[in-house]
Amino acid sequence: MKILNYKLSSTNELLTARIGLLATAHTINTLSLSNTIDQHFPALGSNCALKASTFINTLILSQHEG
Repeated sequence: MKILNYKLSSTNELLTARIGLLATAHTINTLSLSNTIDQHFPALGSNCALKASTFINTLILSQHEG
């Protein structure tokens, strides 16, 4: 597993509860979850519809955030 390339500058502010979303989003990208979801769920016929991966990734991050 690679070490994350994120650098945080020094601050006196408190970290928020959303800091865990960084690890979850990185895991989603590392596993290529969006590509896998789009392969297994067909595209909808409507041009206004969201891709399945966009919907599911948003759902995962929303559930993780609480």
